[in-house]
Amino acid sequence: MFAIGFDMVVADLKQHYGEPYNNAYFDIRAELRKYGFFRTQGSVYLTENRDMANLFRAVSALKQIGWFKNSVRDIRAFRVEDWSDFTAFIKE
Repeated sequence: MFAIGFDMVVADLKQHYGEPYNNAYFDIRAELRKYGFFRTQGSVYLTENRDMANLFRAVSALKQIGWFKNSVRDIRAFRVEDWSDFTAFIKE
């Protein structure tokens, strides 16, 4: 399982993507979905695909998007060994 997490600079996103800038997040989601990633929270996406080449393709696809490249503050990709969802436990 791999994850991609990123932060965007909103001022840069407004400049390079335009208004409504928050639609950029829907475009990012659609792009990452092509590679089997799903959003878990905020700007963190997971995939159960364990192929590093798929991860590389997803990051490369984001790199090809001009407004993404010009607006991203930080982007990290990492392997997730175990993923536990505590939402139901917290809400008990």
